[in-house]
Amino acid sequence: MTTAHVFPANIGLPKDADLYTWCVIAADQFSASPAYWSEVEKIVGAAPSTLRMIVPEVYLAIEDEAEIQARVEAAHAAMRDYRDSQIEVLENAVIYTERKTPYVEKRRSLVLALDLEDYSYTGEEVDARASEATVLERIPAREAVRKGAVLELPHVQVLYDDPYLEIQNLIDPDSLKPLYSTELMQEGGAVKGWLIPGDSKLWASVKSVLDGLETRHGFRFIVGDGNHSLAAAKSHWEHLKPKLSASEAASHPARYALVELINIHDDGLVMEPIHRLLRGISVADLKAGASKWNESHEGEVVSLNLLSASGEDTLELVQPGALVVEPLQEIIDQLIDEHGLDPAHACEYVHGSGELARLVADQNAIGIELPSLERSSLFEYVAKQGAMPRKSFSLGEATEKRYYLETREIV
Repeated sequence: MTTAHVFPANIGLPKDADLYTWCVIAADQFSASPAYWSEVEKIVGAAPSTLRMIVPEVYLAIEDEAEIQARVEAAHAAMRDYRDSQIEVLENAVIYTERKTPYVEKRRSLVLALDLEDYSYTGEEVDARASEATVLERIPAREAVRKGAVLELPHVQVLYDDPYLEIQNLIDPDSLKPLYSTELMQEGGAVKGWLIPGDSKLWASVKSVLDGLETRHGFRFIVGDGNHSLAAAKSHWEHLKPKLSASEAASHPARYALVELINIHDDGLVMEPIHRLLRGISVADLKAGASKWNESHEGEVVSLNLLSASGEDTLELVQPGALVVEPLQEIIDQLIDEHGLDPAHACEYVHGSGELARLVADQNAIGIELPSLERSSLFEYVAKQGAMPRKSFSLGEATEKRYYLETREIV
């Protein structure tokens, strides 16, 4: 049996900041909603905040290259400033967290370091695998942020399969040292964190359970959220590694990524579909594409809800395989190609049915609602068939995504 390549880390927490304004949602959320991020700016104001160390992806589609580069450089400068003035480091630490959201009372997790040498987004049979097909074109913009960064801020959520809740049953937060507790802005709920020292018997017991998970599927971990951010970290490491000696590469902090580790069977983890918002494609175009697909394929016929300016409609689609998102995405990609559209603008991936309906109304676009995915099928699918089509599912609604709080030095 091999060992799980996750480790305690030197984790940075803010010293004196108001955690309510310090914590903001993952940069890849609300990427079709400038209004959301404008409100975040108003809430944060001049206060110290993780907002200053990220580049919200909403701006990638609406600003030019020079404006984005200025944001990246400002984020790097804020990291250097905060590292020296705002952040206190817990050495050799794992953080146990409990997150409350508007939808669940408690989602439990561990914040720790994942060895990027044992992670792949290209289909290799390693211990930590991507849950979805990686869009390679989306990596460079994210890697540009990491390349000049002195700190990383984790929003990647990595899943493990512990059906008997062995790890959760080991942890009693009342016996641990509290580290933080805060409400989260913009209907994010609240989060609490406790210290698990890396040299403690508790961590040794948790690590022993993680080590034993390999036998279930032949691997231990699936990246549930933040696939492209972790892929960017891996890409950055692969570009950096040839410049290092063997001894430097073995211990370099960029070899690792801080992640949130969650049991896929945790009651607080809800797997939500990721809906599609289409621009430049009509309902008639979409139905014609589906009809053409249906004529040449066999399988279960699935009905998907369509939203448009004309109201609600239904798209019937033959599903030959395990997931309806597979034929749907193929049809969308083909229509984008046929119409000569920019894929980044023509197809937006939207978390939450309410957000989808709002965007359809605001942008005169088409919304396609996708069904939920059974959590029990995720590890089985990846073990048998590899990564799912891109943006097949989401861990919870948009407001349930991870908020930045912890940092780790990567230089």
